Amino acid sequence: MVHWTQGEKEEITHTWGSIDKIKIISSALGRMFHAYPWTSHYFKERPGFTVQGHAAKVSGALDTAVTHLDDVKSQFKVLSSKHADELHVDAGSFHLLTDCIIIELALSKKDKFTPHIHAIWDKFFKVVVDAISKQYH
Repeated sequence: MVHWTQGEKEEITHTWGSIDKIKIISSALGRMFHAYPWTSHYFKERPGFTVQGHAAKVSGALDTAVTHLDDVKSQFKVLSSKHADELHVDAGSFHLLTDCIIIELALSKKDKFTPHIHAIWDKFFKVVVDAISKQYH
């Protein structure tokens, strides 16, 4: 279990509540698909896939993580199983996407995205990636 300081919790909840999540995640998905083109092959096979639609799903999952910082693993158990057993998503893609989300956060926050803030978001996304990867065999 990860330990969060009050300052880390405040940074995550405040920033997450103040950004245009769909825009940030859509840009992050676009960045990931461009920088790591193999990550887009899975989505090309999904009928009706849109970046905006998937960004909304990712945003909803991250909303859950933000509101359950002390219990992300149990909150993501079903989502992890779905990605592992049903969708067969490459678990390595989660890390790539979260790195791209951090880049988009940095671009949106500019000078306010200090190394300290970067470390907080890196910690948060490591917890998220660990949680969504738990059900992989």
